[in-house]
Amino acid sequence: MNRAVPVIELHGVSRSYGTHLALQPLDLAIEPGEVFGLLGPNGSGKTTTLRVLATLIRPTAGAAVVHGHDVVTAATEVRRLIGVMPEKPSLYERLSIRDNLLFWADAHGVPEPGTAIAAALEFVGLGGRERERVGELSKGWRQRVALARAIVHRPPVLLLDEPSSGLDPSAAVAMEAMVLELTAGGTTVLMNTHRLAEAARLCHRVAILRQGQLVGLGTPGEIQSRLLGHRLGVRLGEPADAALRAAIEGAPGVTGIRWEGSGFRCQLEDAGRDTPQLVGRLVGAGARVLAVVPEGDLEAAYLELMGAPVARLDAAA
Repeated sequence: MNRAVPVIELHGVSRSYGTHLALQPLDLAIEPGEVFGLLGPNGSGKTTTLRVLATLIRPTAGAAVVHGHDVVTAATEVRRLIGVMPEKPSLYERLSIRDNLLFWADAHGVPEPGTAIAAALEFVGLGGRERERVGELSKGWRQRVALARAIVHRPPVLLLDEPSSGLDPSAAVAMEAMVLELTAGGTTVLMNTHRLAEAARLCHRVAILRQGQLVGLGTPGEIQSRLLGHRLGVRLGEPADAALRAAIEGAPGVTGIRWEGSGFRCQLEDAGRDTPQLVGRLVGAGARVLAVVPEGDLEAAYLELMGAPVARLDAAA
């Protein structure tokens, strides 16, 4: 990714509804071509953040910028640069697929709407089906129409609110593939998702929000390591004898060893440094190593954050 100038910037952005603070001051910078994920439970401020960037609501304080344009003072310019796919796309169900996209293309002043619509529908796998009525489509196909609508004017930035919500596994995989293809072409994507495995596969970085507060920021791997440490599972060909146990328990950088049948679990101070040394020590002691598997994932780290006290959250962010 080109890290010269962020595409999206939030500087102390907050949002209140009356006395309720929905989003505490948030600072983020999202790079060109990045897939950036917003994670958190309902009410954490994810959709509020997207709505601010989509110029649908104004921040109570702070400033948000898309490609150098302020979302409040230059809202019209921002709308030309973004494509928005809300969780509930509110398509015109009595109209055809083509008419839904034509309405949007006209609103954006697309110079050759017919060509743009055909290209968008081809991209989402709806080529040749433009005359079908939206109300007769399944949830998965309506989501494809919503994505086509969001990209018909070829925006450089996409805001996706739960793009795979309610989709069956095959439709969700197809949606992921389309997002990856868009970013491969240079599109920057900011997405909300409740699917943590999806975020781990798609997102270069994620921000985890809780009660309107940023509590974690980094790559999925960084957040996992920061919260869970470097956990490792080792499977051996036979149970370890006393000599092998002593050799491993004395290994530098290895802590929290838990022996389980023909293997053990442990925690490493530095996975890159300590894993090869641990394997070397095992082999040197005559052990037959069947598997060495890193443990823990973004979902485990997320659950750790959701259950952590505020002091722990401040350290993780």
